[in-house]
Amino acid sequence: MAASLLLSLMLAILLVCPTNARLSMKVTEDVLKEICSPHEDPPFCLQALKSDPRTPFVDLVGLTNISIHLADVAINTTLAMIGPLVNETADPKLKVQYDLCYQLYDSNVGEIELAKYGWKAGDYKKVVTMASGCLTDCDDCSDAISITASSPLSQKNKEVSHYCETMLLVSKRLSGDL
Repeated sequence: MAASLLLSLMLAILLVCPTNARLSMKVTEDVLKEICSPHEDPPFCLQALKSDPRTPFVDLVGLTNISIHLADVAINTTLAMIGPLVNETADPKLKVQYDLCYQLYDSNVGEIELAKYGWKAGDYKKVVTMASGCLTDCDDCSDAISITASSPLSQKNKEVSHYCETMLLVSKRLSGDL
C-alpha cells in the first residue's frame, strides 16, 4: 500500500512538472542536431557547442550557459579588435563605420551580461531576448561595413553572429520556443 502510494505521488509530481523533468535530462547528439538544424550554418553550431568539454554532461540549462559563454568570448574578442581599427583607420567613412560597429559591440557586451543574469535567475525568455538583440547588433554592423570592399571585421562579425544565433536557438529550446 505504501509503495503504491509513493509511486502514485512520484507519478503525479512528474506529470505536474514535466518541464523540470525534461530540462534536467542530459543533452543528446540528436537534441544538439535538432537545436542546430535551423541555424544558418548548422555545422558551425554543432562544432561550437561540442567544443566545450562540458557539453556531453549537461542538460539544456547547462547548454544555454555554454552558448552564452561562447558568444561572450567572441563578442569581447571582436570588440577588442574593433578599437584599434577605429583609431588606425585614415579613411573618414570607414572610421565612422568602425565606430558604429564599436558602439554595437559595446551594446552586445551589455546584452550578454543581461543574458547571464537572466540565466542565473531562471528567466530563459530574457536570454532569448538578449540573444536576439545580439543578432540584430551583428546585422547592423554587417550593414555598416558592407560598403567596404574587404574589412577584417566582416569575417569576425559573421562568426559572432553565428555564436549569437547558436545562443538564440539553444535558449529558445530551453524556454520552450523551439
